[in-house]
Amino acid sequence: MITLIEMPALSSTMKRGKVVKWYKREGDLVEKGETLFEVETDKVNVEVESLASGFVRKILLEEGIQVPTNTPIAIISDSMDEDISSVIEARSLVSVSPGEEEPEEMELRTSKTSRVKERMIIKTSPLARRIAEQEDIDIQTIEGTGPGGRITKQDVEMAIAERSHAHQGETEAEAEYEIQPEIEGYEDIELTKIRRVIAQRLQKSKLTAPHFYVDVTADATAITRLKEDFEKRSKKPADKTTFNDIVVKIVSHALKEFPIVNSSFLEDRIRLHGAINIGVAVAVDDGLVVPVVRNADQKSISQISHEVMELARKARNRRLLPDEYRGGTFTITNLGMYSVEGFHAIINPPESGILAVSAIIQKPVVADGKITVRPCVKLSLSVDHRVVDGSVAARFLARIKELVESPSLIFE
Repeated sequence: MITLIEMPALSSTMKRGKVVKWYKREGDLVEKGETLFEVETDKVNVEVESLASGFVRKILLEEGIQVPTNTPIAIISDSMDEDISSVIEARSLVSVSPGEEEPEEMELRTSKTSRVKERMIIKTSPLARRIAEQEDIDIQTIEGTGPGGRITKQDVEMAIAERSHAHQGETEAEAEYEIQPEIEGYEDIELTKIRRVIAQRLQKSKLTAPHFYVDVTADATAITRLKEDFEKRSKKPADKTTFNDIVVKIVSHALKEFPIVNSSFLEDRIRLHGAINIGVAVAVDDGLVVPVVRNADQKSISQISHEVMELARKARNRRLLPDEYRGGTFTITNLGMYSVEGFHAIINPPESGILAVSAIIQKPVVADGKITVRPCVKLSLSVDHRVVDGSVAARFLARIKELVESPSLIFE
């Protein structure tokens, strides 16, 4: 029996993929469920298991080449003697190697039916499709931020704005090039897929979501003591509870009291999320990944600590599964380890809020009418003003400050 291996769609929004490593070569024996190849996605690399047992007869896609999902990339057969030429001819399969033309310009689909099916699964609102047609925007090139990857009106408007901005940028660049001489000694760094996605998402967030910022400084004495208590009770040196782990629990507690902050703006309504799934920003070599702690309000600080540690480890090794970085409803980003004393973060769409946590700094404060020195931390909240009013943002952040200064309240 012959099995055709195709580029898998590892998420509802994934349209293209790249094999970064083949674990088997032509002629190798592979067992069903054994890792066959590794695919680069927007956020992480995912190991893909073989769908069948047999011999790898033909590898159609070399490492490092990006192709659309459902593109045939390998052939497996039960024996090395089995004739696979008929499969290759029937499906017009083409091997793709580095340096060749873009896959979209080649006949890589198995049939016309495949193209139609791929076009049909794109979820688009009628209004978004109508605007795209009027502005001559290819709907298939737009990444949807709505539920299930649905393309919304805002996504189309963002694509239009990006096209306009790109044209303007090209004109300005040409004018600048004519004025300025070429500078020697420069180096162009090609964008990685993760860096390209980060750039697109953050630009879309700033262009579509009107950001509103609120800052407070909290006394970190009590939360520092709580962290120290957890460390004393820890049985293993590796089980280290961080300040950020406690903040995740505090924010999840506050979100239960302010459900509007735990929501998303849709084109004609606001969606209040039932689950509180908090994303924790993790720096990786070529960008930023935000793994998600699901149902954080239902977990203890110790559970959150263990989960964040494991998610961060997987993120840095590019081993996160799609469900481990999707579905967040609010994000926390912490630059305190870099001694940053204050910053404002960009909202992670389609969420409506993100909390920026800075370093704990010893500062003079007035307590009981006297000047004393205490550990303080600056907390900065960014919200989507279409969803969260200024007064709500202020009260939400004030509640977080209260819980930071009196963390025992989360256990009541």
